[in-house]
Amino acid sequence: MKQIEVHEVSDLRSLTKGHVAYFFTDQEQYVSNVVDYVIAGLRQNECTIIVESDRMAPMIVLKLAQKLTASELDQVRFLNNYEFYYAHGDFRINSIPDLLPTLFKGEFDPDMCYRTWAHIEWRDESEVSKLLHSEEQADVIVAEENLLSVCAYDSRRVSGDFRDRLLASHSIHLHDKA
Repeated sequence: MKQIEVHEVSDLRSLTKGHVAYFFTDQEQYVSNVVDYVIAGLRQNECTIIVESDRMAPMIVLKLAQKLTASELDQVRFLNNYEFYYAHGDFRINSIPDLLPTLFKGEFDPDMCYRTWAHIEWRDESEVSKLLHSEEQADVIVAEENLLSVCAYDSRRVSGDFRDRLLASHSIHLHDKA
């Protein structure tokens, strides 16, 4: 059985490697946490790949633009979460390591360090088993690639049983301050 670490969101800056489950409730706090995550990555010379919804991405971009230089912003890439997870027609994980050359085009360095933040959404409950399987696959990828990867879930959409099953495939559990 793998060791589980539990952190408050304030510890986000201290995380360096691992598969993180984050359940959020407040949209503004969520955006601030994504921005803090990006800034922490930049301080460690890591690019950040954000898999996000069309609804939330503009808010994150706006906050990042207020805090980062143009060259720092170049170290952040966005992917639409539905396009990423539904590229094959139904919910499944895609390998971010396989997408890096496309994401960074002519700037791609195979030795680059990066971290990921993914806002995970699904169409309906029938896709939950696929999502859980994808999280298990992601856990393997994160361990093999020695990454820091946050999987963010809107708490309002996650039942207690579903949450417990998601937590089982993440070595780090992140929660907002009470």
